[in-house]
Parts: sequence; structure tokens; C-alpha cells
Amino acid sequence: MLIFFYIVAAVILGTEVLLIIFWLLNYKNAPNEPATEPFVSVLIAARNEEQNLGACLDSLLAIDYPSDKIEILVGNDNSDDQTGVLAEAYAARYPQIRSQTIYRQEIKGNGKANVLAQLARQARGEVLFFTDADIQVAPTWIRSMLGALQGDIALVTGTSVVDGESMFAYIQQMDWLFATGMLKVVSDLGVPVTTMGNNMAIRKEVYDEIGGFENLPFSLTEDLELFKAVKKRYRTINLFKWQVLNLSAPQPTLGDLLEQRKRWMQGAFQLPLPMILLLMIQTGFVVVLWLLSLLIPTLPLWVLAAKVGLRYVFLFLVSWRLRYRANLLGSLIFEVFNAVFSILALIYYLIPRPVEWKGRKYEI
Repeated sequence: MLIFFYIVAAVILGTEVLLIIFWLLNYKNAPNEPATEPFVSVLIAARNEEQNLGACLDSLLAIDYPSDKIEILVGNDNSDDQTGVLAEAYAARYPQIRSQTIYRQEIKGNGKANVLAQLARQARGEVLFFTDADIQVAPTWIRSMLGALQGDIALVTGTSVVDGESMFAYIQQMDWLFATGMLKVVSDLGVPVTTMGNNMAIRKEVYDEIGGFENLPFSLTEDLELFKAVKKRYRTINLFKWQVLNLSAPQPTLGDLLEQRKRWMQGAFQLPLPMILLLMIQTGFVVVLWLLSLLIPTLPLWVLAAKVGLRYVFLFLVSWRLRYRANLLGSLIFEVFNAVFSILALIYYLIPRPVEWKGRKYEI
């Protein structure tokens, strides 16, 4: 068992070291200024988002881009709260905002994909931007994403991070920073694996060519399906800069976080096999540490300390690149929580029950 532990520890710590090395040596893809200022469309699917939608729209109205060259399309997904009233109030005040309540399910996709598909049909922009109602976008978001959407690049993924003041929000913040930083490294190594539906831009002609969300198979991770369809024909890019950093509201409760991860894990199991195995090893590492502590109480401590130290360095580099002040002192708490939560989330995913999302249930 001791030999097995050393092998697992070497894989885990070695992976952390490699992430830091690749981050330092392989960093690229800085945004450029766009050559032109095309007309663009921002698409937002909103269901029961009365607490977040106002801040999202305010951030879009403050964006550094000509107001006559941008339209903001809000699809109220038949909300049970005041989301539709709020969207209509903004649309009445600002001409670049249009609001529509979506009553009918017209495609085989989930509720969000259905809303986005209907909004995309109305969009007049040369480029479609996607974000969520619980996101606050960076003022430079549009220009910087357009600057990366050059040559044969068809889809650009920006960077998002959870922003909040509670310890539960800090834990989610660490998780997002690590996940997006790791995906950036993988993308720079020539293996782009996913996108983020709350921070994405795609050429409208490419979206139409692949048939839009109407032509995609049903999935709870509709952004991943769109990304996969685009990647088969065109190049994509992950842009990791402060100019495209969008801030996401945290999940308020553990139950909400579990439901979110159950939905995301459907997409995670479509990642390349080496990444799946690595994530499984990371998840089971705390169990190995606990078992070994029963035999050699002092040995796991230095391994855990080394892992936390290396993860801290990586998270510091990631947040420094983003010019974002993260609560890195919570990294030890994050390590403990993440290990336990990852196992809990896997168990929750395997329980044969529908995913509940925005008041609706979906079979997986």
C-alpha cells in the first residue's frame, strides 16, 4: 500500500508542478484590438433571475463599445418571478435592449438551448456573444473577444470566475480559478476541450452553418455541444486575460451547487480519457491520505502540505494574470472541501434521479 501511495502522490504532485511550468512557459493568446467594429448581438437566457439580471444588464450597458453597434437580446424563459418585468423595463428604457418571453419549447434541447435558439434567429449581429443572467461582464469584453476572433478562428472562449464575499463563495472561486487555469494550459498545448456558455463568442455565419442549437443533440451542457460542432470544422481559442474576465454569482447553497455539478458532469465525462483519469485520481487522493494516516500518521502531512503549496502557487499565477484579487488564503480549506465535495458530487451524479435546474427536471 505504501508503494501505491508514493505512486499516486508522485502523479498528483507531478501534475501540479507541470501545470505551473506550462503556465509559465506556454502562456499566449493575448487579445488584440479588433480591426473593425462589427454589429454584434449578446444573447441571454434568463429564468428566475430577478436577483441578478439587473446587474448583468448594467454591466453590458457600461461596456466599451458603440451603443449603435450592439443589441442585447434577453429571453425570459417563462420565469416564475419578476425576471420578465425587469427585462421589459430595461428594454423600454434602452433601445439596444430587446426582451422576449419564451413560452414554447421549439427544439429538442434543454430550456436554455431553446431560448438561445429562438434569440439567435432574431439576432442581427455578425458575431453572437453568449453570457448568463448571473454574470457581470468586463467593460472590455466585446472588444477583446473580437480582437481574438481573427483569421480562421470561429469561436472564442473567455474567462469567468465566481465572485462573492462568503466562505462558500471563496471555495467556488478557487474551484473556478483552478479549472479555468487548467483548461487554458490544455488548450495552449493544442487540445481545446470545452467552452463556457457564460463567456463565449461565435461568428454568426458559423453558427448558422452548423445549424445552431436546433441541430445539436439534447444535452444539459448545450455550450459543450455547440463547441464540439464548431471544433470539427474550425479553430477555436481560449482567451485568458483580465480584459475578458466576467464575474459570476456563486451558487447560494450546497444543494444548488450539487445540482449544478450534476449537470456539468454530463459534459465532464466527455473529456479525453487522460483528463478523466487525472480528475478521478485527484478526487480519490484524500481517501488515500486518510487510509495511509491510519498506518503512518505523519507521512500524509507533508504530502498534503506540498500539494496545497503547489496549488497555491498555481492559483496565485492564475489570479495574477487576471488581475483579480482572489482569497487565496482559503486554499487549504478549498483542498479539504474540494476533495470531500468531489466524491459527494460523484455519488450525487450516480443517483438515478433527474437533474433539477431552474425549477425544471431533466432526465440524464
